Amino acid sequence: MSENALKRLKSYTEDIFRDKKRLIRILLIAFILLLALAMRLYENSKADITVDNGTEGSTSGEICVDIGGAVVTPGVYTVSSGTRLYEVIELAGGLISNADTDSINRAEFVEDGEKIIIPARPQAVNEGGSAGAAGEDSVSGADSASGTSAEFQAAETAEAASGRGLININYADKEELMTLPGIGEAKAQKIIDYRSSTKFRKKEDIKSVNGIGDAVYNNIKELITV
Repeated sequence: MSENALKRLKSYTEDIFRDKKRLIRILLIAFILLLALAMRLYENSKADITVDNGTEGSTSGEICVDIGGAVVTPGVYTVSSGTRLYEVIELAGGLISNADTDSINRAEFVEDGEKIIIPARPQAVNEGGSAGAAGEDSVSGADSASGTSAEFQAAETAEAASGRGLININYADKEELMTLPGIGEAKAQKIIDYRSSTKFRKKEDIKSVNGIGDAVYNNIKELITV
């Protein structure tokens, strides 16, 4: 083989080797860029997951609900997220006796900022009453939904005073106690537990029972005795 042929072969081999190094360098740069892009996408997806978790967590904590209508003490109450309607009713002193429980779902969850109106049943007309008296005594569903608590309490007191005798808080059973306005099952049991160790000497002593304050007492004081 001539010297010129050897030189051409050597030059051709060097060109091939040089191109391979350039190709490897290009491939290495491309790999690094792809790796950086993949890491960037991974970090973005991880950040999205964190934001979603934070949004879900924001549903926990305390909420405020406004309850009115046929309850003893209407008002705005702060409760935990996941609270049910019956728990809010207990905080409001319970239902008065003419509350229309058929039109509400006491097991439903309440929501933050919700306005809750407990409707009352229309009052029955007294026997022998005139048509005018019937118009005064009856309460429409719309009026009862928007009426004040004082009107509901007055109707309860009048109904109770005319329909039954006084309830002895020292001896009445749970069912009898639960007929009092604002006394649900939980408060009735607290009264029974309290009197098992301490007898009520005067009816005002019932305010010593946990959960029975002035508002509840003022609605039942004319209906109880010791």
